[in-house]
Amino acid sequence: MKVVLEVNGKEVKLKDFPKRALKGVVEGFVKSLNLKEDPKEIKVTIVIDGEEDKRGPDL
Repeated sequence: MKVVLEVNGKEVKLKDFPKRALKGVVEGFVKSLNLKEDPKEIKVTIVIDGEEDKRGPDL
């Protein structure tokens, strides 16, 4: 299992529990999409722009 978290281009060192938790959440989300093949590698990029309400546009 390889889990890498980067914030602002810098790798954040994760201990075992946060690493397993992050993997479980993301893998579970992707598997719930019922894709035609099982995931072997998952990449997620989240870009946060501006200083608008952090709860999202609909809240």
